[in-house]
Amino acid sequence: MQYFLKFFTISALGFFIITGAKAQMSANPPEISDKIRSMGTKFNRDVIVNTRKLYGPLMKTMPKDGIDVDKDQSYGTHARHKLDVFKPQKLSSPVPIVVYLHGGGFNRGDKKGSFNIGTFFARNGIIGITANYRLAPKANWPAGPEDISGVIKWIKSNATKIGGNPNKIFLMGHSAGAGHVAGYAFFEENQLKDDGVSGVIFSSLPTFNLATKVSPEGVLYHPGEKAYFGTNPKKYERMSPSNHVAGRKIPLYIAYAEFDMPMVQNQNLQLINAIYKRDKKLPTIKQVQGHNHISIMMHINTKDELLGLDLLEFIKTN
Repeated sequence: MQYFLKFFTISALGFFIITGAKAQMSANPPEISDKIRSMGTKFNRDVIVNTRKLYGPLMKTMPKDGIDVDKDQSYGTHARHKLDVFKPQKLSSPVPIVVYLHGGGFNRGDKKGSFNIGTFFARNGIIGITANYRLAPKANWPAGPEDISGVIKWIKSNATKIGGNPNKIFLMGHSAGAGHVAGYAFFEENQLKDDGVSGVIFSSLPTFNLATKVSPEGVLYHPGEKAYFGTNPKKYERMSPSNHVAGRKIPLYIAYAEFDMPMVQNQNLQLINAIYKRDKKLPTIKQVQGHNHISIMMHINTKDELLGLDLLEFIKTN
């Protein structure tokens, strides 16, 4: 009963957020919206492939004007310690920097699929950085936040060169990338001193409370999560952001897709409830209507500005 009430409260909140922002509507082509909705909340290879096919033509024709891109800058010693920098061509003063980490189940993925994210921010006067990170099973917790620290150190050393403000850094991650961002944002022992992080953006965070994602044997179901966090259930509590929200309070933006998997929606529900309990007020929340676990990121920098405009406002005000 208690869980139902919590779910109803957040669902009702989502209703008021959506109806209160009628001016900002999805500009997804109807044929794409219909197909996304028909897939529902399932998540499998077919959903991934078909969603990417829907957005392929839009990604090829998306605007790329007014930006420069410096690819494959090294921020560490590992082969995957590479980042791409998307810069506005005209800068009159240092601008905010958004660091984006891609998804991929903790054991796959590459920054090259996130070029639309970096492009979007650069076109809007913000430096976008898309970064690769080490992958499981060779890399285990807390490799993700360690790699984020490496990116921040690189930014501190190169901020003047790229035209960025090292005291206005925003960490943004999708899916597993959001899990790594959470590993940095909620664990003060993983953070750098005076890191300049002004805000955190979660997109479809899948790993807030690991103990609620286990099999009857107590081990994580998802193979990538199991490879990254390990198979010792006694350690899950220590590695769960849910047990580390009482420390540093970084401004949060929490986004999830209308058709995200129930598991992801549940993890975001727990995150929202935990922040409300801590702060006695809700964080900034966005249910991205008409999108699934893949399209919530792929639609950025297309004519569909359902999420992008909100992200710009969050960065502007923090």
